[in-house]
Amino acid sequence: MRSRLTPFLVAALSALLMLIVILIMLENKTSKTEKQLAGSTRLFVDETVKAVLIGYFHRDCILKSIEEGDIESVSHNLEYLMEDNAPLSGVRVVIDGTPFIELGDIITHNDTVAVKGDMPYTIFYDEGFLLAATAISDGRGAQNADDSYALIAIKLSSIIDLLTDERYVLSEKANTKIYGSLGIRLARDINMGNAFSLVFAFVISYLFMVFIQTKTEKGFVVAKNREQAFLLNSMPSMIWCLKDSRTFGMVNSQFARFFGKRPEEIENHVIEDVLPSSEVESCIESNEEVIRSKAPVSFKQSSTNHTGEKRTIAITKIPVTSESGEVDSIICTAEDVTDKEVVESRLRLIQFALDNVNEEAFWISKEGDILYVNKATCKALGYSQDELVGMKVHDVDPTEFAKNRDLNWEQVKKSRQDVIETFHRRKDGTIFPVEVNRNYLIYEGQEYEFSFARDISERRSAQNRLEREKRRIERLHETALAMERCREKREVFELIIQASRSILDFDICFVAIVENDHFSIKISSNLSPEDPMTMPLNVGIVGKTYREKKSFVLEDIQESEQAFRTNNEYHGGLSVPVGNIGVFQAMSMEKNAFTDEDVKLAELLMLHASEAIKRIETEQEMAYMSLHDRLTGLYNRVYFEEEIQRLNYSRLYPISIISADIDGLKLINDTMGHSTGDDLLRSFAEILKANMRSSDVVSRFGGDEFAAILVSTDRPTAERVIERIRKAVARYNESRSGPFLSFSMGVATSNNGESSLLDCLKLADDLMYRDKLSRSNSVRSQMVNTLLLTLAEKDHISGGHASRLQEMAIKLGKRMGLNSDQLVDLSLCAQVHDLGKVGIPDRILFKPGKLTEEEWGIMKLHPEKGYRIAVSSPDLSTVADLILRHHERWDGKGYPLGLERTEIPIECRILSIVDAYDAMTNDRPYCKARSHSEALKEIERCAGTQFDPKIVEEFLKMLQESPRLQGSVPSENS
Repeated sequence: MRSRLTPFLVAALSALLMLIVILIMLENKTSKTEKQLAGSTRLFVDETVKAVLIGYFHRDCILKSIEEGDIESVSHNLEYLMEDNAPLSGVRVVIDGTPFIELGDIITHNDTVAVKGDMPYTIFYDEGFLLAATAISDGRGAQNADDSYALIAIKLSSIIDLLTDERYVLSEKANTKIYGSLGIRLARDINMGNAFSLVFAFVISYLFMVFIQTKTEKGFVVAKNREQAFLLNSMPSMIWCLKDSRTFGMVNSQFARFFGKRPEEIENHVIEDVLPSSEVESCIESNEEVIRSKAPVSFKQSSTNHTGEKRTIAITKIPVTSESGEVDSIICTAEDVTDKEVVESRLRLIQFALDNVNEEAFWISKEGDILYVNKATCKALGYSQDELVGMKVHDVDPTEFAKNRDLNWEQVKKSRQDVIETFHRRKDGTIFPVEVNRNYLIYEGQEYEFSFARDISERRSAQNRLEREKRRIERLHETALAMERCREKREVFELIIQASRSILDFDICFVAIVENDHFSIKISSNLSPEDPMTMPLNVGIVGKTYREKKSFVLEDIQESEQAFRTNNEYHGGLSVPVGNIGVFQAMSMEKNAFTDEDVKLAELLMLHASEAIKRIETEQEMAYMSLHDRLTGLYNRVYFEEEIQRLNYSRLYPISIISADIDGLKLINDTMGHSTGDDLLRSFAEILKANMRSSDVVSRFGGDEFAAILVSTDRPTAERVIERIRKAVARYNESRSGPFLSFSMGVATSNNGESSLLDCLKLADDLMYRDKLSRSNSVRSQMVNTLLLTLAEKDHISGGHASRLQEMAIKLGKRMGLNSDQLVDLSLCAQVHDLGKVGIPDRILFKPGKLTEEEWGIMKLHPEKGYRIAVSSPDLSTVADLILRHHERWDGKGYPLGLERTEIPIECRILSIVDAYDAMTNDRPYCKARSHSEALKEIERCAGTQFDPKIVEEFLKMLQESPRLQGSVPSENS
């Protein structure tokens, strides 16, 4: 029985042992496979999460869309994320603790997720879901907010299905853990029925064991291949294999995506089918170089992606050699470094700018060690960069403040940013002021001070200059205010010297004022007795300053040809005009002593001075004019009356008062113009002053009235003074051919003050008027005769115009039946009808061309002027009306009254015809003489318009009967 059972027992034991062995091997294999599968799954999940989270939630565009609340843009990107990543089952974006958007499967996890540590993401298992979370940031990793993150749900089964075909169970009870409490358990396919079959197969147990081993290894290789493929496609770099220099082998998805293709569209295709034509040749050449050299090569090139964008790619090509040493294939990796190069370029630019900025730059540790300096620092301090790096701050800044680093550091840390002024010491020991802009920074967890320093030596100098300029301007302002209070020019001159000492640096200065034809030095700072006190106007830089009315600066007076040198001590010179009255000059023993700022300040000082002097002169002139007559310069009535009041109680008796009046001044003003009358007034005033003492008060009392107070003068003496004046006036009239100067005078004397001086003045006036009345007719006649003589002198241009008119007018008057009185008036009017022309300026009267409208208006005033003269003379008063009307016309268009026809006196109508005839037949300044016949034709033509036609008819008959009366120019028939 035992022998029968032995084979059975042995076989059973063998089968049992075999079964045990198989079960142990299967368990080992399965456990190993589970671990490998769990590891691959974790790696796959990690790479997927890294690619997804970093690639999608660490981008500027996603962050910007989320910050702007652009759900549509975020949704679009997340949909693309879900489509492109099959293992993902759902995604949620949480902003500030509140869900912003959610796609795919609903994620039940509601607790806040915190992403901490060096990893930008975290993966965890919760309530049946494998979840991954990451903070949302821009491309540089700056986190948006503490409670903002992205949460994705991962379908772990879809990943495991890619890694194995075996049946499995995901359970928290499984021993092989993948994430947290979640584990995986592969199914055991060997059952008890198989154990019975081992009884029949135990003889081939070895083969069975080999079969099991082979199957185990095969499963491992498949899983390994899938794992490698997953890892290859999960890497962010582009990876591809070349079978030879032209043919692609395996490529990863990143490489295919760059060209907008799928991996299978590239694998086993030639380079020409994939790359742009412009890149094919260079690619083949680099491949052949790797094959030829059997060594890796690395390079950068510009490649065009599927969107047509040029990208910078860093490529490495590694040859794979066989046992024989030949290159079987080429493994290539590439990375898009476009953005990286842009960042690096910006960093290089920043570093370049920092190195080359003009200001000193320091990177300083908390302890005060200098860690970095730029070129400007080295240049400013005289050290090399190696010498400065490692030095302490107080080695450069010698102040006590810099030595107390703890206090210094606490101050900059507290303020975060501040600006201080301190000093830096150069390598040669010299010290200069600087302004330091200090900044407190934290970099990679370490505290630093980053500072810029600027040399402010020039600014300090400028500030000092500004302070000095401020003081100078303030002094100038004080001087200007003081000058406004000055009442005498001397006070202004003294202020000029005082202010100049404050605003200018000089050794000597003076103010030279023009008096007559030379400069007179009115004041100086310290002129020596040897220095001249007067200078010619046309000599030296002082004269040039006055003539050209501008300032001059001399670098060296001794070398200037324009300078007026009185000694060899002074070199620098400044010359500034004082308005229109003089020059201010300052001199220094130093060359180039005066600057443009000195010139401006000196000019401003002289401007204030000239304004003050003008004001003083104006005030003095106003004071003078308040007591003097503007026209004659004599005292006015106000002053005269004040003197009478003052002298009433004086001890200067006897006092005589003279009253004088110019005769016929109104007539002269009316006929010859007010300028002629003003000349007479000034001439009479000069005669009065010349014949009286300086102590006498001579005044113009009114329009043509004068008065004088002669103190300590009795009546006989006053009479002698009047006699001197009369003789002086007589000499004046004899010496000139102008209007006759005639005056009336009266004198009264108060011997002891018993009668007031006002009464004395009244008596002098009465005596003066008595004198005027006694001589009025003779004076008036004398003045009229003077005017007639003046007219006769002007009549020489027409060769006896008045006498010819007189002869023809009398004959024509007789023919017209005028009585004897009319003939007498006509004869006199013919002689004096143009008397008013004595008041017409010669420039108009003798003008050779046509008169302007203004000049003609003046010319037409002569009938009125003649009328006023004639009315004032008893001898001419009878013809005054004829003189006024002798330019009236028959048609009423004459002047000045516009009379017509018989309204015009017959004497005037006769005179207008003979006057016109004589004017046309004799040369005048404005035209040549016409012939007798031409003149008659013109008169005949104007009959009925300008002339009385009946008188014209009689005039023509008269000339035919009396050829002797015809004009001086020959007729055309003679």
